[in-house]
Amino acid sequence: MKKLLIILSLTLGLIAVESRTNQATATPGAAGFPDVIEGDKLRFGNLIVELFGIRAPKPGMICRAGSVEFQCGAAAAQALDRIIENYAIKCQQVSDVQLFPMLTECQMGQVDLNRLILRAGWAMVDMVSCDTHPSCTTYLRDQKFAKDNKKGIWMGTPPSELVALAAKPPKYDLQEADDANALKTLIEDELEPQRPENPIEIDLASEMEEANKPDMTLLSFLTNTF
Repeated sequence: MKKLLIILSLTLGLIAVESRTNQATATPGAAGFPDVIEGDKLRFGNLIVELFGIRAPKPGMICRAGSVEFQCGAAAAQALDRIIENYAIKCQQVSDVQLFPMLTECQMGQVDLNRLILRAGWAMVDMVSCDTHPSCTTYLRDQKFAKDNKKGIWMGTPPSELVALAAKPPKYDLQEADDANALKTLIEDELEPQRPENPIEIDLASEMEEANKPDMTLLSFLTNTF
């Protein structure tokens, strides 16, 4: 009986330790029935999450489909609201680079919500955040599907502001920048007029006065004659 109690005590202790370990290593996230804030942002109570790897139009951005203009920020939010209506959503943190709002990949059942929005055409792949992430290649295929089938923002022309936000920033190499600055300085020095080390001072007023002086030889000749 005593042995049984010892074994039971050890087992319960191990279960408690494993439970604490799992809680400590659990990926941060959220689950439930969220409210839609924007086409790529959800609110779970007081927690706001941003869908990783995608950029939806912001409120006020204008899309164009032929001669028709429409508020594509509002349209993207409405599309996301329709997609998740009455479905429980589970989101898990993907990147710890941005914590507020938390960057997450979200699931609607077995469906990847991030991909679903891209395939519906209401977001673009965010090359800033997902360029080196394994999901990026898949996201780009989903975006191509929406573009080829003229869905969502791809019915016409996406807003230039959104394209700029989603674009991969150019690489900025410090050595290249130093070389460029050195070259710029060299060119400016070459173009700048060279000033003589000992400039010659010219007094134009004195020169004009000297030039206009009467010829004394001629005056002397005239005086002696008359």
